[in-house]
Amino acid sequence: MSDDLRPEDRHTQDVSEMFGKMTPWYDLQNRVFSLFLDCWWRRCLVRSVVPGPTGNVIDMAAGTLDVTLSVIRRFPQLKVCATDICEPMLRYGEERKLRPNERARVTTMVADARRMPLPDGCADAITMAFGIRNVRPREEALREMHRLLVPGGRACILEFAPVSFPVFGRLYHWYLRHVMPKLAGLVSGSTNAYDYFADTIENFPAPEQFSEELREAGFKFVTYRPMTLGVANIHIAIRG
Repeated sequence: MSDDLRPEDRHTQDVSEMFGKMTPWYDLQNRVFSLFLDCWWRRCLVRSVVPGPTGNVIDMAAGTLDVTLSVIRRFPQLKVCATDICEPMLRYGEERKLRPNERARVTTMVADARRMPLPDGCADAITMAFGIRNVRPREEALREMHRLLVPGGRACILEFAPVSFPVFGRLYHWYLRHVMPKLAGLVSGSTNAYDYFADTIENFPAPEQFSEELREAGFKFVTYRPMTLGVANIHIAIRG
């Protein structure tokens, strides 16, 4: 690892390496730790996509392609550019999940959400599931989303957040800190990643604050929908 990296770039590299090591167990852990709710949350995210003039969707932080595949299967007319900083996750999704007749509609690209090698206004929608809290500084990725969308295009972001409900919130955060890392150790033999996940969830802004960040990035219409008592939220931001 180069010593002359900016702290933000070093963080990006560290996150990529961490996810790369988790790849074989990533989908299983998501299902088990969320009680399979993550599948429903992603379906709801994809329902927020609205096709437009380009026929293209960008799936940022695409991981093992769960959202990408949901988009092309729900919208037969759309193509998806699936991007992620972690190449092993993209390759895993291509090899294990992508059907032969779907390959022409999916392009994978190793790319940083802060600096996307794509032209302005090239997508009708951008999806991002559980990725934005890993980006530093995230305002750079939000501005990139705004740049890449056509006027009227929408960024659809699914992300965890601290839970504010008094009793449920305490139980949930206790689960994050004390139960989830132990389960991760049983599945993958490593708890470090899930200590990191708990930190990023607890330090992510409340939905109202994140909505303001989206407005500061240039989006004119911003809303959000809480999922499962606010454990996750779907944020919709439309470019004016």
